[in-house]
Amino acid sequence: MLDPKTGMCDLYEYRPMTCRVFGPPVRNEGGGLGICELCFHGATRQQIAACEMNPDPENLEESILDEMPSKSENTIVAFVLAR
Repeated sequence: MLDPKTGMCDLYEYRPMTCRVFGPPVRNEGGGLGICELCFHGATRQQIAACEMNPDPENLEESILDEMPSKSENTIVAFVLAR
């Protein structure tokens, strides 16, 4: 639903859950690249790979998890906000 002239999504305000869940291509734990097929319809693997994003390049999530008490009932977000 990307407008070729503006590069903007015509459905953004009313986008479906798939679009809300998938943003830029991100690799999962198995190495697969999750994408929204509608946004990347007709794109080559190289074009998709060029858009790939690493959401935690410094691996901060793992260091935060290591600091959490093992029996904590907090989520990562609640733990960080409580710090």
